[in-house]
Amino acid sequence: MRFDILVEDYEHNLYDVEAQTTDKKDLGWRMRYYAAKMDQRYTLDKGKTYLIFLCNFDPEGEGRIKYTYHTYEDHNKSKQLQDGLEKIIINGKGIPNGESADQVGLVNLINAPPVHLNAIFDEIQTRIKDMNEDPEWRDKMIDYETRMLEKEQEAEEKGMQKGIASATVSGIKN
Repeated sequence: MRFDILVEDYEHNLYDVEAQTTDKKDLGWRMRYYAAKMDQRYTLDKGKTYLIFLCNFDPEGEGRIKYTYHTYEDHNKSKQLQDGLEKIIINGKGIPNGESADQVGLVNLINAPPVHLNAIFDEIQTRIKDMNEDPEWRDKMIDYETRMLEKEQEAEEKGMQKGIASATVSGIKN
């Protein structure tokens, strides 16, 4: 599954929404990567930045629907670094406990049952259904995923060759 959204609101705040389907125990690193990508292209002349991961697993194991992270000073957690970045994880396995109807609806949407909460959720579900039923779009996504995998494999091979060459130059034999 691929799900990426980058939008800017009227106040120039950025929202990057990413779906995470596999718990590789590296969400912090992934969040750092996506935040860095936004910083490179957008944030110096923008407002706040929100990095939102939609997960179909509970990364913290606490059962909460929403985990929010900020940058704090180590010795005094009340001092927050004003870097304009808020990292949010929505846990698709979270148990409702006073969250808004929209947050609970989002969790339900992550888990695929129909959500009839409001026009926004209706539109999202219609778009998902339309895209999933569009063979041309599905082919484009499969082609895209295949190209990404090929590039990843190519980069890995180049890295291996570079490592072998470097080791040979250093006098290390394989």
